[in-house]
Amino acid sequence: MESLEQKQTRVKKIVATLKKTHPDAKLALEFSNPLELLIALILAAQARDDLVNSVTAGAFKKYRTATAWANEKPEKLQEQLRKINFYRRKTAAIQDACRMLVERFGGEVPNNLDDLITLPGVGRKTANIVLGNAYRKQTIGVDTHVARLSQRLGLTEKKAPDKIETDLMAVVPSRSRVKFCHLLQFHGRRICLAKKPDCPDCSINKLCPYPDKSK
Repeated sequence: MESLEQKQTRVKKIVATLKKTHPDAKLALEFSNPLELLIALILAAQARDDLVNSVTAGAFKKYRTATAWANEKPEKLQEQLRKINFYRRKTAAIQDACRMLVERFGGEVPNNLDDLITLPGVGRKTANIVLGNAYRKQTIGVDTHVARLSQRLGLTEKKAPDKIETDLMAVVPSRSRVKFCHLLQFHGRRICLAKKPDCPDCSINKLCPYPDKSK
């Protein structure tokens, strides 16, 4: 049975090793301010990050404030975002969120969790990613890669994202939490794939207790 201290030590080794394995690890979505990141994250639900980036490259030049997003005619904004799946629903979520930003927060994206999760289309994962990547707060955003790899690595047995977050907060060094998420995301896309993890080529193979390692 691994103690909390042993698990914390193992996580430090995992982070150090994955930094060497994926030196380019960072958030895949492109943004230049908190509003852009918030909108990109709403669009990224069940959509490829590279597709979101291609769509937002033009949209971010056209709409630079929450007011601009909120006041655009829905059909025009839908046309701008139509390459993204569920673009009509996501257009409505973006405009509702931006209206609330204008009405309650002076057009600025809040820098705290409690206010962020009151915005339409924003859950705890999205809020934590905004806080960690736009406001440099050491949060953990539990996406599919972070959830899958943390389970395989034996860092949690939970399935609910908020409970996984709690378990990870206890073992991941406070200064490394955002980077930890980036590293798991890159490792999950490149090596620790959902259906068939490439365990023989995994740099953290010896640090991983996953029982069904591929040969």
